[in-house]
Amino acid sequence: MKIREAYEDSLLREGHVRDRTQLDVIERLEALQRRLETRKPARRGLLSWLSGRAEPDLNRVKGLYLWGGVGRGKTFLMDLFFDSLTIQKKKRIHFHRMMREVHDRLRGLGDIEDPMSSVAESFAAESRVICFDEFFVSDIADAMLLGRLLDGLFQRGVTL
Repeated sequence: MKIREAYEDSLLREGHVRDRTQLDVIERLEALQRRLETRKPARRGLLSWLSGRAEPDLNRVKGLYLWGGVGRGKTFLMDLFFDSLTIQKKKRIHFHRMMREVHDRLRGLGDIEDPMSSVAESFAAESRVICFDEFFVSDIADAMLLGRLLDGLFQRGVTL
């Protein structure tokens, strides 16, 4: 089901009122969905690299950030987007849970040269799209880790 159809269905079922701002966001989410679902990943395998035929991912889609007050429907719209996305390698996670996973994965790596690169690689292997709920950083150490993680995810073609 398309995002707008799911939205209209939910309005009828739940009795909510149509919101112009939410409809504007839905247009952007549907555009993002189309780009993601029609995107052809760049060839980056070892054989492509060795043969000199590795392609840069010029169609990389970084994502969309929803910001607004409490109760404006951000989580609702993200859920509609996530549920309608046909990509199988996707993850929807609360931001604080994601940061706990990052810390757990870092601890599990031991003493390696670039642990954040390994963490980003592991997340990228699991998901092409990651939807964060309640994205909020108050800890400076987490902010520094997050910057490196996001760079690593974007370099690997993950959309947030």
